[in-house]
Amino acid sequence: MFNKIINFLKRYTNNILSDNTKIIIQRKLIGADIFLKTEDVLSIIILVMVIVFIISFILVLIFKISFIFSLIIMILVPVVFSLYIYYKNEKRLEKIELDLPDYIRQLSALIKVGYGIESAFNELSKTMHNALNDEIKRALLETTFGKSFNESLIDIAERNNSENLKHTFQIIIFSKESGGNISDILDSISNDLNDTIMLKKERKASVMMSVMFLLISSVIATPFSLGMIRLYSEFIGHMGRMNPLSDVISIASMGYVFIQSVLVSLLIGIVLYSNSKKGIKFILLIVPFSLVIYYFSQFLFKGILGV
Repeated sequence: MFNKIINFLKRYTNNILSDNTKIIIQRKLIGADIFLKTEDVLSIIILVMVIVFIISFILVLIFKISFIFSLIIMILVPVVFSLYIYYKNEKRLEKIELDLPDYIRQLSALIKVGYGIESAFNELSKTMHNALNDEIKRALLETTFGKSFNESLIDIAERNNSENLKHTFQIIIFSKESGGNISDILDSISNDLNDTIMLKKERKASVMMSVMFLLISSVIATPFSLGMIRLYSEFIGHMGRMNPLSDVISIASMGYVFIQSVLVSLLIGIVLYSNSKKGIKFILLIVPFSLVIYYFSQFLFKGILGV
């Protein structure tokens, strides 16, 4: 039965996704060390979503929580998985960029002793063992199938969406074609990359306290407080003191939690990356978790107050 459901979901996802989309997702999965086919992973996610929805819906009926709670819990399944994939790929890219200065320095050393640029890459690929070297090996393998070396290098940067890699490889290609002193240029690139990495670390460390404050206020403090306010309004109603605003408190408080979570996500993007667009990825995490805390606080205090 389980295999039949999985096979049906695999056929369904395989039909609705374009080949290009499947390739992009597959690349992200491999970057996260998940070596399964795209349709297999998506089928498992859909099945887990259905199971989680059924369980949460039963809890909704038992504890008389809003039906929206079930939908939020279900949506959290693909959101959390997507964020995990994103996190693993970001950590891999971070590791690649951290290894880049040392890799470039060793490349420079090989060129100084007489190796050509392509020969130096090939020789270095035999001794290094990291994510960057895996990308270099792939680029060298592509050249054996007729792809130009320059194009293979640029593809590494495009695959990993890294400006540092793109900038470095463009300089290497330009220096190679113009006949410049590549070894000295590589040493300069390595030093510049080290300085950039240090500046990023210092900047990140200096703003983390602000980010933590924003996260705590958005994900815990505000949803918890508004959830209690809504519950208190219901409690007063049970005591026979009707609140004329009781009908709008539910919508207004949930709307406030949602709006604040979105704004805080964009603000975190500005604080960490100086780009509000990069805060959009935090919306996928902060909004659902804020709403879960909002409903959980009501569930918790319902038992205490006996509402």
